[in-house]
Amino acid sequence: MNNKVLIFGGTTEGRRLAKALAGAGIPHAVSVATEYGGEIEEKDGEENLYIGRKNASEMAKIITDGNFDMVVDATHPFATDASSEIREACSIANAEYLRLSRETENSSDSEEDISFVSDIHEAASKISDLGGIVLALTGSKELKELTNGLHKTENIFVRVLPNEESLQKCREAGLSGKQIIAMQGPFSKQMNKALISELHADVILTKESGRAGGFIEKIEAAKECGIKTVVIRNPEKASGKNDGKTMAEIIKEIERFSGISIDIHGIYEKTEDKIEKREITLAGMGPGDKSLFTCEFEKAYNSADIIFGAASINDAFKELTGIKTPIINMYKGEEILDYLKEHSGYKRPLVIYSGDISLCSGAQKASRIFKEDGFIVNKIPGISSVTLFAERLHINLENCEVISAHGKEVNVIGHALCSEKLMVLTSGYEHAIGVASRVPGYMKVVLGYELGSGKEKIIDISKNNIDKDINGNGYATLESGSELKGRCILYIENPLLSGRTVYPCLHDDVFIRGNVPMTKEEIRSFSIRKLGLTCSSVLYDIGAGTGSVSIEAALIHPDIRVYSIEKKKEAIELLYKNREKFCVENMEVIEGTAPEALDGLKVPTHVFIGGSSGNMREIIEKVRELNDKARIVINCLTPQTLSEVMNIVAGLHYREPEITQISATRFKKVGSYDLPDAQNPVYIVSF
Repeated sequence: MNNKVLIFGGTTEGRRLAKALAGAGIPHAVSVATEYGGEIEEKDGEENLYIGRKNASEMAKIITDGNFDMVVDATHPFATDASSEIREACSIANAEYLRLSRETENSSDSEEDISFVSDIHEAASKISDLGGIVLALTGSKELKELTNGLHKTENIFVRVLPNEESLQKCREAGLSGKQIIAMQGPFSKQMNKALISELHADVILTKESGRAGGFIEKIEAAKECGIKTVVIRNPEKASGKNDGKTMAEIIKEIERFSGISIDIHGIYEKTEDKIEKREITLAGMGPGDKSLFTCEFEKAYNSADIIFGAASINDAFKELTGIKTPIINMYKGEEILDYLKEHSGYKRPLVIYSGDISLCSGAQKASRIFKEDGFIVNKIPGISSVTLFAERLHINLENCEVISAHGKEVNVIGHALCSEKLMVLTSGYEHAIGVASRVPGYMKVVLGYELGSGKEKIIDISKNNIDKDINGNGYATLESGSELKGRCILYIENPLLSGRTVYPCLHDDVFIRGNVPMTKEEIRSFSIRKLGLTCSSVLYDIGAGTGSVSIEAALIHPDIRVYSIEKKKEAIELLYKNREKFCVENMEVIEGTAPEALDGLKVPTHVFIGGSSGNMREIIEKVRELNDKARIVINCLTPQTLSEVMNIVAGLHYREPEITQISATRFKKVGSYDLPDAQNPVYIVSF
């Protein structure tokens, strides 16, 4: 490895990165597309330059011949073609590719005088609609496409770089004379306002290019001048495929790659950049004991000038470390942000969480909040209670599902039914015991209490082994109201899962039947297929009967929510019995007649109608009122019902429904013969 870095630049952040590498003595070179870009780099002190636009094979040759092992793509966020070529070149030359993303989260869709568009063609259409004098601040690259899309070009003025290439593109776009303002940035808000006033502009056109591209100064100038702004969205962000890294993350990657520390202070030159450079660290302290602190976490809290965390975590942390740093009982990201804004003197804030932050939803939310406000967020993982529990139980986590039910409603039993091994982060002892009490008796359940601390207990609380610790000793405190108040995690093992099919595929004879009609398995499986359920579906099973459709749907995924609507008393009893038999906690029995029984339920995404009690039209109209995009599947036993459904669907202007008739025939043994036993044909209508 040669530890050489090639930067594809031509941007402010590219120049700053190159300067930082030069200061650290890291071998590097910079490639820019134009002679003018090369002049700027040379004035900035860069000595190792490649100048001129290149395709992927030409770039790959530079990477190979120059022995560059790492490539940083610091091109403009709108230079998507260039980025594609650079990626391909790195693939050809087998070099590590890093994309340096420009922060563009400062823009907002809520401003009434700002219109966002996806590309230059949409921008031209919007500008034509707005009319008036236009000042284009998008550079010269797409000027021809812009003017080609305008009704007239005499009212458009452009600000471009003062080089021959830019001027030539202006001429090709049909612009000349006073329409061309050739200037080198950066431009302040005051400079932008002066230009807008001088031209009497009614609209400015700009790109969502972030602070480094002067985006904020342009937007604020337009606002203060009372004119409209058309913004072309950042294509990387709009595509949702941006895999770029922040400047801080790029620096860390280069430090890892080169083994050389980089002084980042030279990267941030303007006051605004120093504001962007605010840093905060989010760290997991591990399960509890100081012996389980990571070295990185110890370094973080020893260098922090203020520490935030939940009161219980802070108390344990102070007891373990005896640290004198100010500690604030505060863990919500928005509250910490407000505090830091009021107390701006703190430069090294630290937020601590128990366990590992990758398993903490609070840390994920806080990270988003700080990033949106311009912070560089450093994350330090900790040893998780999940990892420690697995070690204590001598199990492999490779095929173990992990879910968090801490402070939120989760269908734990549903996950246990479809997971061979399951770890559950709970809200505490009472919650853990409540969950364990509902786990089917054939499953193994182990409780981990205050793992990694002096209070640690590991107790087998399976229903056939309740009140025994892991060594088989008696343990009599596993009851509601116990003195155990600490952190708890559950391990649930399902020994029957290996024999279960991936899709439920329940046979008719596994249900508790009684004298209530049931949707037979052939019809049931096809009807559920036509529903097209997803893991976040809310299903109404109207006329649920024994609950065969409800239960099979609920077993597909634990996060599916099923409402079983039924009016008959005998059927309701069977619904409760079958729900208990199959342990489907994501199925709720609703006693009543549809559509009245649908009031107050969660909005449906899918509806199955097995029986309507003569209220077919009213039910469909009610579903349409609740969610006109809900997927509906109806089983019709007679041609008359099918005709009624088709008339209703046509009258409500639904798209043409799909109709399938299924006639299933089973064979039964009579002596030495197999005789056909035909079931009633059923029309399945879906729309």
